[in-house]
Amino acid sequence: MPQSVWDAAVIALKTLTYAATLGAAGGIFFLNYLGSLIVDAERSGIRRIVLGLSAISLFAGAAQIPVIAGSMAGGLSGMPDGSLVRMVWQAGAGRAHAIRTIGLLVGLLGLISHRFAWPALLGAMMAATSFAWIGHARSLHPDALPILLLSVHLLGVSFWLGALTPLLVVAHHSDGSRIAAAAARFGAVAIFVVAGLAAAGLTLLWMMLGDIAELWSSMYGRYVMAKLAFVAGLLGLAAFNNLRLTPRLLANDARALRQIRRSLRLELLLGILILAVTAAFTTVAGPPVLN
Repeated sequence: MPQSVWDAAVIALKTLTYAATLGAAGGIFFLNYLGSLIVDAERSGIRRIVLGLSAISLFAGAAQIPVIAGSMAGGLSGMPDGSLVRMVWQAGAGRAHAIRTIGLLVGLLGLISHRFAWPALLGAMMAATSFAWIGHARSLHPDALPILLLSVHLLGVSFWLGALTPLLVVAHHSDGSRIAAAAARFGAVAIFVVAGLAAAGLTLLWMMLGDIAELWSSMYGRYVMAKLAFVAGLLGLAAFNNLRLTPRLLANDARALRQIRRSLRLELLLGILILAVTAAFTTVAGPPVLN
């Protein structure tokens, strides 16, 4: 297969792994900080979603390893090549996948019983930050600060994007006042979470670029600008939901309930596009400071 096809396969699997892992971890966070506002039917639906996303994450994450080996060999013969697979595993993909697997399995304990709430949160944090242990941040020297910044960024992304599907579940099964209460509590916490993920992300971006001019002069920078455009759209929608739709939901405006459902779906779409762009530039473009 042409190298571009291998790159596309890796990007697709990365996007799927990002979305499923961050969604599962975010769902676990959601059940812990908003569980008192949801009914049993909604909680059961969210648990099924978390379980499904965890399974997808583990499958897609494992599939990446032989596909990357095939990409390195430039053909299907590389996928079962033990030496190439070991090379990919030892380069960090294996460690990240192992951390992710343990984190998700521990996180799923929280779906069984409230007694495992704290271990479940720690497991979700492990899964969400597993991506920090491989990739460009780890390639910087010294790597402690970049890994810490990326971990903070990933936790924020998981909290935010991982709440969108559970909020949609609540929006489809509840009246306006209850989804408004859930959205209001989420929005109150999300302000601080978004500030933290933005600060960590921008600091890490500066370390990766080295010079602001790289934003438009390098392939990596152009991918980053595309990602930032989608992020701006996501922030705009979130602000609209928080400032305009939530007050209308509290006033039992039926139109606002329909609008917030559409808005949450659009936020999900933008979130997936952000993850796809991230998967693309971590696969085909290196940060200027490492070139």
